[in-house]
This record gives sequence, C-alpha cells and structure tokens, in this order.
Amino acid sequence: MQTTNLTMTPTEARKLYRAYKQHMHYSEPIDHEVRRAYQLLAQGRLVIRALQSITDAGVDEQGYPKLAIAPATAPRVWCTMRDNGSCDFDARKSRSWRTEIGEPRIIAERAFFRFPRGSFPARHHSMHGSAQVPLVPVQHRPKRGLANYHVLFEAEWKHEVAVDPFLIRRIGKADLWAVLAMWDLTEVERAALAARL
Repeated sequence: MQTTNLTMTPTEARKLYRAYKQHMHYSEPIDHEVRRAYQLLAQGRLVIRALQSITDAGVDEQGYPKLAIAPATAPRVWCTMRDNGSCDFDARKSRSWRTEIGEPRIIAERAFFRFPRGSFPARHHSMHGSAQVPLVPVQHRPKRGLANYHVLFEAEWKHEVAVDPFLIRRIGKADLWAVLAMWDLTEVERAALAARL
C-alpha cells in the first residue's frame, strides 16, 4: 500500500523535538502534536498522513476510493461518493459498535471522515458502498484501548476481504498518524472474515 510518509532523519527529528520540548511553557495544543510527531520520527517510527494518502491513492475502476479508514473496532465502513468529488467514510451505522463505544461525540470524532469537494474526480451521480474493516491480529493489538486506533486499508468494495492493512493512531487532530503495525492477513484470517460478509 502506498502512503504519504513524513520523511526526516532521526537526528534532525531529535533536534527539532528537543527545541519544542525546551519551549514547552510557551506551547499551544498544536505544538504538542508537532512535538509528538518529532518524537516518533526521532525514534525511527513511521509517521504518515493517512487522509492525504487516501486522496493521493485516487479511485478504483468502480469509482470508490482505493484506500479507506475506520476505527479498529468497527466491523464495516460506509462510503458515500458525491457528484462534486467529495466523500464521506462513516463507521457509525453499525448499531452494535455504536453501543460498545458509547458517547456520540467520541464516535463522531473517530468514526466519521469527510473529504471536501474536489478530493476525488467529479461524477454524474452519487454512489454508496461499504467495505469490511480488516481484523487486527492479536499479536498486533494494543493491550487496551483498541477503540483509540484506526485501520487504514486497501478497500474491497465488492464483498471481499482486504489484504494488507495498517494499524494507526492519530496524533492530536492533525493528519499525522503513527503506524503501529503493518501486516498481511493470512488465508485463515481472510476465511474467518469472509464468513462475516
């Protein structure tokens, strides 16, 4: 999967991280996001722009985005493509998932992504589709709080299971995401998910 990565040497990132840390008493909330991104880059971790990656990847032959994003605990994500090139990803339509998470404001922040007009090619009509969110294998799951993480994956809008997802966590409110795991689903995991389509 092609993503838009932030590239910086660990040495340069460490230097900038220290500068932000030294001036923490003057910092604003946005500075914490920047400082955290520098810290992860200094540690050699992969930081991506997930939402930018989705628009950069473009659309498939059906006209749906090639990449999708959803909370790691959501079973499905729904996509609405509009004629003006805007797009919504929404994982809130699954009632069982909604009651597990609880508070509506938290659900909206984590489960709904709107891409503005012109993000994708314009079309003559709106389209609606859904894709199954890939399973996060147990060896890649965080010990707690899986609902705080997202999965970025190559969406299969034809009732198929995705193959190579990323487990990511958002840094603040910006389009900065730390990649925690990348994996290919095994045939066993794909078969288990296919039974739930």
